[in-house]
Amino acid sequence: MDVKRFFEQRFRQYGRSPKALDWSKEGQTRRFEVLADVGDLSGRRILDLGSGLGDLFGFLSSRFPGVTYTGYEWSDVLVGEARRKYPNATFEIRDVLKEDFSGDFDFVLSSGLHNLETGTNDEDIERLLQKAWKVAGEGVALNMLSIYADRVRDGCHKYDPQRVLSAALKLTRHVVLRHDYMPHDFTLYLYKEPTKT
Repeated sequence: MDVKRFFEQRFRQYGRSPKALDWSKEGQTRRFEVLADVGDLSGRRILDLGSGLGDLFGFLSSRFPGVTYTGYEWSDVLVGEARRKYPNATFEIRDVLKEDFSGDFDFVLSSGLHNLETGTNDEDIERLLQKAWKVAGEGVALNMLSIYADRVRDGCHKYDPQRVLSAALKLTRHVVLRHDYMPHDFTLYLYKEPTKT
């Protein structure tokens, strides 16, 4: 599937809406809430992989004072729209699945970056996890569709939480798996240090 074309066509069809990214407004908000539970993001430097229309920045900046945000997205169409709406954030055109990247970030977040079926999803997400881990000073949070979903539309890839958890545990033993917030999603948190409870 031509993922870039898929999302650009949806943007032309739906405009500035979560539907352009194949989400509902409620589903997008819930995923953002769970990603933000990774820790106190106030004053933190955030990298968003697959930033779409940049709405994660809008969500985070309304809840966490002083958050600094950089979004990587491979569609120049979506990046252009994100820059228009959120001039206080940084958006770069990057194909994070193929390109290496560097930087100085506290947390790396990603919401449903690689949910369309490509035939290499599982291998790609494991490489992406390694790249995110390298540039994160404190932690990583990402969500994706689960093989335990009660329903998922054709053309979407469902991930095995155990496989992704196993990949995460090769990077750090400080890992949390959440599979409790939606009927078809899971989120992983990876931390550099043990979390304080």
